[in-house]
Amino acid sequence: MVGKNSDDNIQKITKLLEKGGTMLATHHECGAPMFRYHGKVVCPVCDFQEKRQIIEPQETGKTEQKQMEQQKKSQSLQMSPQSVDISQINDIITNKIRELAASLENEAELERIKDKMECIEQGLKILKMLR
Repeated sequence: MVGKNSDDNIQKITKLLEKGGTMLATHHECGAPMFRYHGKVVCPVCDFQEKRQIIEPQETGKTEQKQMEQQKKSQSLQMSPQSVDISQINDIITNKIRELAASLENEAELERIKDKMECIEQGLKILKMLR
């Protein structure tokens, strides 16, 4: 997301936040963060078009939305209070730290690098507390 396109994309993301969309921790292949909006997981750049200053969803990305929803359901089932133990929490946090560390390699935006590094730091603190 560079130049004028980047500004347009930021405006789309901002409008979706203003309309009540919830930014998720996952990103679309275009690099934009995914959002939950009206019960659906969407990309603010690829799945929306502006009409008269109102963001309206397009009909693209349904397969990806279904995959994201299925993934979220399976994660919530795995993390029900009855089935989660310390070793599972440890594994989940370790995997998230690895994912964040891997994503840092291609990250160029300083603010996102800082955010990811802070998340890694918090994850490491939690792992230390669990041990």
